[in-house]
Amino acid sequence: MRQRLLQLDHRSNEELLNLVIQSPKKAKVISENFDIRELSEAHQRELGLTDKGYERLMAAIEIGRRVFERDNTRTSTKISSSTQAIDFCRNHFARLIREAKQEEFHVVTLDTKNVVINSHQVTVGTLDASLVHPREVFRRAIKDVSSSIILAHNHPSGDPTPSREDVVVTNRLEESGRLLGIDVLDHIVVARDGCVSIKEHGV
Repeated sequence: MRQRLLQLDHRSNEELLNLVIQSPKKAKVISENFDIRELSEAHQRELGLTDKGYERLMAAIEIGRRVFERDNTRTSTKISSSTQAIDFCRNHFARLIREAKQEEFHVVTLDTKNVVINSHQVTVGTLDASLVHPREVFRRAIKDVSSSIILAHNHPSGDPTPSREDVVVTNRLEESGRLLGIDVLDHIVVARDGCVSIKEHGV
């Protein structure tokens, strides 16, 4: 079984699709009519898949995305300014900017030299101080033995202007961080129309 798994990189797109959706006929049709990079944007009806088949396919794509994002995070990216934080978040959270229909709140952890350690999704849904609890945010930071963190969330509307709630959440987490000795370097709002540093925004 392990030997078979190690040979997956030699399989065709059709063969890989069949492993996921478990239908040779539909895998053949999809591979012939869709570029593999287009599948995340394709609707279930276009693909002709059952609910289960579509769910399996979307799950496989999401796993691939998460692995890709995690691998991209494992670089020697150093963040020492709001400009660098914005650049990192613009690239690292490109999927949120491009595709997300709901707000997602993430925390990026950094070491004592401000080098990125990892990033973690904390919540999905409308940003609210009652949902973004300091315990959940700093649990990730403590686990990563991080010295500081960057907060990030998206605005599906496309407008990156920080809301009053964004500022409330930022201030609350900054206060909690001071008590724990973990600095909140910045809070970046990412959106189609740009990315904004709440620290630089002066709100």
